[in-house]
Amino acid sequence: MPEWRDQDSEAMRRFFQGDTGERLRVTLLSMTVAQSLDGTSRAGSDLEFRAGYAAGFRGAVASLDALMVKPVVSDPDHRPDVPTDDLAWLNNQEI
Repeated sequence: MPEWRDQDSEAMRRFFQGDTGERLRVTLLSMTVAQSLDGTSRAGSDLEFRAGYAAGFRGAVASLDALMVKPVVSDPDHRPDVPTDDLAWLNNQEI
């Protein structure tokens, strides 16, 4: 997978703040709502498939949003006080 850089996030934010980006954002939102409705209200025997497809579509749109987020940590040497690997954290818990 190619590296996603800060300047890529900034360019994407600028795009979505423009006229075309705003129309795309509203279109994606409308498509997400339509997929969710289709996945629940119009589904028959294939409810699981339609609901899964709608969830996947919503996840893809959320991934696009996540690519635009400004990094919270500006110091590359900063190490968070909380675990960053959930599985490693879980494996180190005493039961």
